[in-house]
Amino acid sequence: MPVVSLLRCDTYDNAILKERILQSLALIGFDPERFRSAKVIVKPNLLMPAREEKAIVTHSEFFRAVVQIVKENGGIPILVESPAVHSLERTIKKTNYAEVVESEGIMVADPSQTRTLTFDGAKKFKHIDISEAYFDADIILNLPKFKTHGITYITGAVKLLFGAIPGLEKSKMHLRAPSHEEFAEFLLDLYGAMNYGFSTPKPMIHLMDAIAVQEGEGPGPAGIPRRLNAVLAGDNGIAVDYVAVMVAKLQISKALTVANGFSRNYGVSSPEDIQVLGETIDAMKVHDFVPATGGSIFSNMFRWPFNTPTVKNLFLDRPIPREDRCTLCYQCRKICASGAISASSGKLRVPDYDYIKCIRCYCCLEICPEAAIEKKKGFLQWIMGG
Repeated sequence: MPVVSLLRCDTYDNAILKERILQSLALIGFDPERFRSAKVIVKPNLLMPAREEKAIVTHSEFFRAVVQIVKENGGIPILVESPAVHSLERTIKKTNYAEVVESEGIMVADPSQTRTLTFDGAKKFKHIDISEAYFDADIILNLPKFKTHGITYITGAVKLLFGAIPGLEKSKMHLRAPSHEEFAEFLLDLYGAMNYGFSTPKPMIHLMDAIAVQEGEGPGPAGIPRRLNAVLAGDNGIAVDYVAVMVAKLQISKALTVANGFSRNYGVSSPEDIQVLGETIDAMKVHDFVPATGGSIFSNMFRWPFNTPTVKNLFLDRPIPREDRCTLCYQCRKICASGAISASSGKLRVPDYDYIKCIRCYCCLEICPEAAIEKKKGFLQWIMGG
């Protein structure tokens, strides 16, 4: 039975954080002595350069507390991450991570070095290229930031492993898995590979920063910061995500990495399998958490011919850049895997979108540093009241 630790924590104070994280590890039965002489991957969410108060990245003090615990128990922490657009070097430099990495003497793996991870138990994606550093690690510490997400409904432990795939290769996966359900199934294939695909399985612990989180149009600058004041931990990412979704009082059926994850035989098959220690879910639950608008009528119900480019253009939310916010940095164009975005032309000083080519992955919205891209309903959505 997977165990999830759920503890109250309303601060990023170093001493208190370390106490809560150590207590979390004890509750799930993980002895920090196991870090001794081990190469320990520490994987935060570093989506993009962002201020801590926006709750876009795993808080740098949360990361600091974890790497200090690893070091104090004789382990060697290694930061592994691959932001979607910006280089890891620039992302670290433009965040508080720069000070933590320098003061704590943390090794940073080169995200461009990759190796193929094979998992025959995957439904579709049996061979996935991930950062080579994972192959050399003894233990993996996954540090998700709990946020809403326009495609996967939530970003949590399962979704964070998407960062094992290098940079812009991530956006290409939206072409290979274009629907919400297909993308969730890909993430579950990746999660299975990370747990069962290595020749020698690597212990993986998920330590979730759910103190300051995001609601609304997360997981980037358009999301709204708020507090959950929680630290979660467990060795099963699906179970950890389930508890986080329940604390936020969101819908499990829409969190497909959880709902579909229960059928994957990854150590948890239903909520009844999960033991929560520390605080109870009811004691921590909030009642006004705002989800992303995210899903569309095509997420689960409709298939061809309704998912052709022309009909999608009529039914699905369009990403629309706002001239009053856009700075023409073209990060949206850089991440667009379908080549749907081109340079500004005409009177409006915003990038040009080809909505026939656009696959509605909303990576542009997620990565826009100015929160200058919004979703607007397709023409027939307005008529049908969708």
